[in-house]
Amino acid sequence: MSFKSGVILILLSAAAWGLGGVCGQFLYQFHSVTAPWLIAVRQVLAGFIFLGYLLLRGENVFRIFADKRDTKDQLAFSFLGLLGAQFGFYYTISLCNAATATVLQYTSPVFVMLWMSFKSRRLPEGREFLGIIFALVGVFLISTHGDINNVVLSPEALVIGLISAVSLAFYTVQPMRLLQKFSTTLVVGWGQLLSGTLLCFFVNPFEPTGSWDTGAVIAFIYLVIGATVLSYSLFLVGLKVVGSTKASLISCAEPLASIIAVVLWLKTPLTAVDLIGMACIIITVILLSIPKK
Repeated sequence: MSFKSGVILILLSAAAWGLGGVCGQFLYQFHSVTAPWLIAVRQVLAGFIFLGYLLLRGENVFRIFADKRDTKDQLAFSFLGLLGAQFGFYYTISLCNAATATVLQYTSPVFVMLWMSFKSRRLPEGREFLGIIFALVGVFLISTHGDINNVVLSPEALVIGLISAVSLAFYTVQPMRLLQKFSTTLVVGWGQLLSGTLLCFFVNPFEPTGSWDTGAVIAFIYLVIGATVLSYSLFLVGLKVVGSTKASLISCAEPLASIIAVVLWLKTPLTAVDLIGMACIIITVILLSIPKK
């Protein structure tokens, strides 16, 4: 596969994931589907699809629980990483909109960088420090529109959105040892299934909330298949061709896809200040993704 094809796959993956958030907003906004039910069912179905794929290939999907340490790491990844990141993301959408939730979650590289700085006992420097400044400015503009006395984003949306970013940072760093022993599909598959199953203790997955028509069903199917299975698969194939650094940079297309879709499809109003704040956070991701020379 050519480098150009790999770039296209990463772009398609980012766009597919970004549009998933917009489908979530569509179901909340126009069909009154509740976030906990939607997230729980999506997680469980996605988990079954990933693990079912491995079973069809003849793999033993339960081998990840043969060792106690592996089991603990998998549970930590499932409940502290994946559940926090995805529940936080989709719940934040229900409190504001998909574009804002996506951009808030994109502050996660800042938390990864701060954790790495803490572990190495050094202060952020140069491009890292500049990235923090851009992230803070971006969050400030999105939440206040530049006026500290006029908070336009609810405190709940801001806090949960940033919690989803912290969880995504944990999701990025924590499973490295597991991923050296097991495939990403196995780790993520169990993460989806376990986290969704936990949510099913609080919502009944067999009692759909909201109103459903053909459009709602299509949006839900896309949320499970397109925004989860398809985007994940495209990303993995593209990653092998372009490498992790370039893949991280190209993935900045995700918030751009969300911004374009919420404005053109859902007619969500975004001000110039919103767009400037979002651009600041995208710049942060780019700054922190470029490797040091």
